[in-house]
Amino acid sequence: MKYILETRNLGVRYGEITAVTGLTIRVEAGEAVALVGANGAGKSTLIKSIIGLLRLSQGELLFDGQDVRAVAAHLRARLGIGYSPEGRRVFPGLSVRENLEIASFAGAPETRRLIARMYEFFPALAQKESALGWTLSGGQQQMLAVCRALMSQPRLLLLDEPSLGLSPKLTDEVLWRIPDIAKAGTAVILAEQNLTKALEVTSRAYVMRVGSIVLEGPSSELRSNPSVRNSFLGGL
Repeated sequence: MKYILETRNLGVRYGEITAVTGLTIRVEAGEAVALVGANGAGKSTLIKSIIGLLRLSQGELLFDGQDVRAVAAHLRARLGIGYSPEGRRVFPGLSVRENLEIASFAGAPETRRLIARMYEFFPALAQKESALGWTLSGGQQQMLAVCRALMSQPRLLLLDEPSLGLSPKLTDEVLWRIPDIAKAGTAVILAEQNLTKALEVTSRAYVMRVGSIVLEGPSSELRSNPSVRNSFLGGL
């Protein structure tokens, strides 16, 4: 089977410190996959290595069957990898619409169509279209960060801790769009500490602990597996 993303024995080091090691994951086109684990498990490190912000110390990284280890981050975006970073990082001095426009690779008519689609996903953004990024609430900034990543029409969307700092209501509002994104054909990797929500909105999941995958399987099965919760408490 050809996967949209496949890592083989992937490893990343920070100097002498091994952050992740031996990671093998596979994601199919249009599949929503959760990457769950406690803080420090290595989720963000894996996400950053996929988009190209961190260099691999070992292993292979294939996107749509192509080895992208030597491909720069901005070129990986051109290939079809979208990235919504932890902490949102919207452009504070640009309006909502400008944040979206600047992320589009398409011409003006298609960009307008894409923006209209983003506003359908998150109507709250349409109401704030002219507002500057720094004036938005945390939830609105997270919605904008997700939409900005989608403006490049990626085939794979990386979401790094999108619920961080959000209320339960806003967490639901952001995360419950993930199945819709996947159904539209964009594969999603959701790196998330909110175990319950992450497993509710994805079809499959990998559980990480101390830089390694310790469990994997259908999200519906992992929700009822006591070992999954133990991994968040250091029990695995």
